[in-house]
Amino acid sequence: MKSFQLILLFLFIENIFTVTFTDAINNLAILESYIKEYKKDKSVTDSETHLILSYIRAGRYSSSEWSIAGGTFPSDLDSYVQSKDSEKSTKAQEVRKYGEIELPSKEKIDFVHLFAVMNGINYGNSFTGGYSSLVGWGGDSAQLLKDIKGESGDLDKLIETVLSKYLGIKGQFGEADLVSDLDAPVILNNKKDGVSFADTIKSYYETNEYKNRYTNFVKLTFPDSTKDSLRNDAFNRYSKDSLINILECKYGVRDSGVFGCYLPGSILTQYKNHQKAAVYAFADYLLSKY
Repeated sequence: MKSFQLILLFLFIENIFTVTFTDAINNLAILESYIKEYKKDKSVTDSETHLILSYIRAGRYSSSEWSIAGGTFPSDLDSYVQSKDSEKSTKAQEVRKYGEIELPSKEKIDFVHLFAVMNGINYGNSFTGGYSSLVGWGGDSAQLLKDIKGESGDLDKLIETVLSKYLGIKGQFGEADLVSDLDAPVILNNKKDGVSFADTIKSYYETNEYKNRYTNFVKLTFPDSTKDSLRNDAFNRYSKDSLINILECKYGVRDSGVFGCYLPGSILTQYKNHQKAAVYAFADYLLSKY
């Protein structure tokens, strides 16, 4: 009897936290309309884009580090959206809680992570600098490095292991995170003034445009790279990013002595190949789909 009750409870919980792509887009459209009203009612100077991206991102990523990378929004915006939901019996605020969502393509995407990456890119006003690497592919590559710390082999073996067992498959750089990292800059670049994120995202995934994500991602993120240089260009960007260096210190793969976290060459000897494998595998994955 207890087992049956547990199964029912599990199904009930799953039903609460499972959302369809259509529901996600519809609730996002409602949220955007509320934030548009809020900006007009309160006469705030923040752009509508920043308010939307930072509000959704902060539903999961609310640390002081994320406030630096993605900026802040007015403290009363949250209560404003809640009051609108209560008044109109809507679920706009739930957008901030969405996890993995199945796309029309049957791929999985981390919905809030998608907005977090767009937030970091937009706030830093750069697809190639600022916090764009840290909040997206670079930060997730560092997490991938953490995941493969226990793997053994030379560089080629480690790259093979990453591609066959980790990247887009499991760990911190699984499919939902990978798709989010690749699509975020493309969707943000596609977003036009006067067109909502809901309509932009819906169009992106319901047409064949998402199939060009690899080419478009590379063009936006590594505009000066060639197929022959992508590995090295990605690794140079990654390894010289002081914020990613600090993240690697947190994961225990970098010398944390005086200034160690800030120095490109202070990766611990036993993890030098692991670091390259994480980034090279990401570049190789892009090239295989390019």
